[in-house]
Amino acid sequence: MDIEINPPRRNSRTGETTLSPYTCIRGLPSLLVSLLLANSLGCALYEPPRLLPITHPSVFRPASPQQVPTLEEAIAAIMTVCTQDLGFPPVEPFYLHVYNDANSYSYYTDGLPRLRGDKIRLTLAAPYENRLHVNVEAAGGQPWGMLLRLLAHEYGHNLEFTLGNGKMTGHWMREGFADWIAARVMDALGWESYASSLSRAERELARYGPSLPRLADLDRTGYWLSVLERPKGRVGTHNLSFLAVHKLIEKSGVAKMMGYFQAKNFLQSFGMTPEDFQRELEQSVNALAAVHRPRGDSRQARTPEWKAGFRWQYRFTAPGAGSMVVNQVAREEIFDESPSYVLSIGKNEYPHAKINLGVLATVSGGKTIHKNEPPSLPLAWPLETGKQWRNSYVSVDAERKRTQKIDTEVVVAVLEEVRVPAGTFEAFRVETYDTQTGEMISEQWYAPRAKRFVNSIIYRDEGPLLQELMSYKLD
Repeated sequence: MDIEINPPRRNSRTGETTLSPYTCIRGLPSLLVSLLLANSLGCALYEPPRLLPITHPSVFRPASPQQVPTLEEAIAAIMTVCTQDLGFPPVEPFYLHVYNDANSYSYYTDGLPRLRGDKIRLTLAAPYENRLHVNVEAAGGQPWGMLLRLLAHEYGHNLEFTLGNGKMTGHWMREGFADWIAARVMDALGWESYASSLSRAERELARYGPSLPRLADLDRTGYWLSVLERPKGRVGTHNLSFLAVHKLIEKSGVAKMMGYFQAKNFLQSFGMTPEDFQRELEQSVNALAAVHRPRGDSRQARTPEWKAGFRWQYRFTAPGAGSMVVNQVAREEIFDESPSYVLSIGKNEYPHAKINLGVLATVSGGKTIHKNEPPSLPLAWPLETGKQWRNSYVSVDAERKRTQKIDTEVVVAVLEEVRVPAGTFEAFRVETYDTQTGEMISEQWYAPRAKRFVNSIIYRDEGPLLQELMSYKLD
């Protein structure tokens, strides 16, 4: 009997033992061969991945997501930043395993450190050692530039494997470092500044910080996943870990972080014990909560009255793109028995209820495309600092074949002065958060004098979308 077989792999997190997908068998007892052949009939249902070695990729710095047409170029951009800007060694050799469908991706990555089996199908990539398994189906046909932040996070895990010579650190350090890498890549490419990524994480922590877990507890994979699946769970896991890694690197530098991955000695690398660092981190989060607590102000803004002909011109900018857009009150009408203003933006119209400016629907060419049930309430009157409300509704397509649930929490953070090309305004800063994850979706500045938002930032994975008021006409 002649046997050549790779040893089984044991998942240190779950305790499960699995055969390597690269097992080679030249001879086995007939019964075992029969069993393996029977199992292989199921394997035939899953398409093996394409193996793409990435060796010394060309320097690539895309100015926008639209300039990243392939997965290989997305990885090239990430590796360019990590080596040239951040000073990390390249992951060599580095391999991409590319799967065309989620079932094959899930099958061949079984046994890797990852989410539960019922969740892996939904993920974009699974890093393991010097390999990155990529689920093309999860990309959904989107340009790879739009997914670059997520890929940069996963490459951070591959990078940690190289820095640590195959020895992994605790869970919070791994995830925080990967998020730090992603934020630095976005900053170096000019898609979103590091300051913006950090500020969002800090404000999310400030809003949901009182019940944050301890870092030592987050080192346990089971506990990490249990926190992550709670409402606002991403804030208590990824955001907290990102802030922790940011503070360690800010204080000690990148070289000390690389030294920690190699030696796994927290005191030696950062000059403090994990317990001392935990106390410092808790103090930082408490300070953030105090700084970002809505500041009281007695002034209010009541529901504005619009008239046909009111006009606002905005400039939109995003990474590598920009345009001018006009918003105009086209007319007043009764929409679904509700007196409303019809706001025209480009080719679409948006009926707004007169009573509260709730967005009723999206209309194109005289046909209702989407209807909001109940109306969306981006603003709740009267506006005043500290006010909070829930904006929860279902967007229903005209034929009711598809629905999308929107559930956000909105808070008026502060009344402050904001300067845009149209002038300087006193404006209420309105922050919108995803109710489930706690992530900040947008911040917008409503100016009573302009009767509309004068500035907006919409946060997206591929970089923020900015909207500034250039001019307006209220007569």
